[in-house]
Formats: sequence, C-alpha cells, structure tokens
Amino acid sequence: MRAFTSQEFGLPDLLARKRATNQRISVCLPARDEEATVGDVVAAIPDELVDEIVVVDDGSTDDTAAVLASYRDRI
Repeated sequence: MRAFTSQEFGLPDLLARKRATNQRISVCLPARDEEATVGDVVAAIPDELVDEIVVVDDGSTDDTAAVLASYRDRI
C-alpha cells in the first residue's frame, strides 16, 4: 500500500494531473449544524481544481442553509 500526505502535492501538481487525465473532481460535504464552519470549508476549496461541490445537510437546526445560500454559485 502506498500512502501520501497532503504536503506531497501542491495545487499546480494536482491541476496538471487533473488535466493530464481529463478527470472531473467532486467534493461531497456532510453537514449538520455547521453554520460556524461550512462557509470557510467551501471557500477553501479551489475553484480551478474542483468541478462540483455537493453539500448534504442532515437536518440542521441552525443557519447552515443560510450560510450555504451565499455560495449557491459554487454548490
């Protein structure tokens, strides 16, 4: 088995690998009462690397959905 750490791949290397393989990248984020953090997580995902972000909200009772509404163009 081969393991990698996040420090082994910078964004330029990941973008080159993505282009070379003609692949799409999707991110799925589970969320439940993540109002305080979900916006920062979505904002940290590089637009040029990720093609699709799917957030699955598991019945949040806080303002998770309202925070995500401001990222509607990304998710």
